[in-house]
Amino acid sequence: MKEKTKNILAVLSAAFMSFVGILTETSLNVTFPTMMKQFNVALDTVQWTTTGYLLTIAIIMICSSYLNERFTAKQLFVVACGGFMVGSVISAFAPNFSILLLGRLISALGAGISTPLMFNLVTEIIPRDKWGVYMGIAGLVVAMAPTLGPAFGGITNFYLSWRWIFIFATIIALIVFIAGVLVIGKYHEQVKSDFDWLAFIILASAFITLTVGVNQISKGITNPLFWLLLIATTILILFFVKLSQKSTKKLLDLAVFKQKAFVWGALAYFLLQFNNIGISFVLPNYVQIVGHQNSLIGGLILLPGSIIAGLLNPYFGSLYDKKGAKLPLYLGGSFMMLGCLLFMIFGLNLSVLMIVIFYGIMMLGHRMSFSNTLAESLKVEKGELRADATAVCQTSQQLAGSVGTTILAVIISIWQKKPNITYSLGTAQGSQAAFIFTVIISLIIIFSDWKMFKAENNN
Repeated sequence: MKEKTKNILAVLSAAFMSFVGILTETSLNVTFPTMMKQFNVALDTVQWTTTGYLLTIAIIMICSSYLNERFTAKQLFVVACGGFMVGSVISAFAPNFSILLLGRLISALGAGISTPLMFNLVTEIIPRDKWGVYMGIAGLVVAMAPTLGPAFGGITNFYLSWRWIFIFATIIALIVFIAGVLVIGKYHEQVKSDFDWLAFIILASAFITLTVGVNQISKGITNPLFWLLLIATTILILFFVKLSQKSTKKLLDLAVFKQKAFVWGALAYFLLQFNNIGISFVLPNYVQIVGHQNSLIGGLILLPGSIIAGLLNPYFGSLYDKKGAKLPLYLGGSFMMLGCLLFMIFGLNLSVLMIVIFYGIMMLGHRMSFSNTLAESLKVEKGELRADATAVCQTSQQLAGSVGTTILAVIISIWQKKPNITYSLGTAQGSQAAFIFTVIISLIIIFSDWKMFKAENNN
């Protein structure tokens, strides 16, 4: 087999493992009403099967730069596949919600390792002039998988059971594992540096306090626990920064943040995924609770927009290679804002057709911007810092999904719990409030793009 072909297959193997890992991020969203009845838990509790999964992935991704130096690509791939399959089997046969959540946290190991591995392989073994196309393919995996999840989950839950989601995922992961070990190799010398466990624990704790703290908003903005956890998050992050500046051990090189263009690009990347995962959580529940549709419809409403926009993703990557970043980023941000704006305007009375069209517009914008934002962000970093920059971006986008799901779930639950209002109407009003929030996020994305380009020009 030619080296070029083998390298392409290696990237695709990591991409498929990432795909199946990310697919299950949102495949359970459409099954939440079923699980709420089966396990007798509320929406803001059952959503932790997605939030906890994303949070664990974000925590694992903190280590991706160190893991890339310390272990071979094949070793990381094997561990990713193994962890995902073990966790999926536990989830498939979970007798209660606690065991289900445990399985989800274990299976997060798969996506937590494989997604940064995929991007690191692109920057390491693919020629620089082909980055746009392959970042487009990689971005297609990261962006399309969570939006295909509800369709996959809805079809499986409707015809079989939500447990089969994990059984199918395990089978796919096994096939990918067998194929991947044959082509993924060792691409650079391993560096046996000391891992900064203290910094890792501090930053992981900050992620946890942030996510749990955001979840407390449902009890009111005056809730003292919310402010306590927010203060704890701030202190932990400041402590992490101080420690990282003095430590000689390896975790994450904060030198990546010296580039202002990277900081603004990473922020835009974070917010793009915030809207993507957050809205893909809201809509399947909206169409079932407000529209009184079944889980099959709840899953399929996101499919047309995901497929059409997803198929265009490699083209958007080639557009970046040929025309630069400004056109796809500004146009993509505008389409995303338009989609969110339409959801906001018609939020109380969204029909299935309206959801399909508006979501398609939003996804077109997301696909146009997402992988190209990452490519532009990594471009400004030097070679030795690209793995750290990748770790920052991939960790942030997973944390974005976790925080996005939590915040939008909290916003909806506030309206659902209002007195003298039906659960259906409360969900509709809460969803409209959530859509308003995503419009604001879209505006910040466009502003971040502008600041990134301005910073690049000043360099």
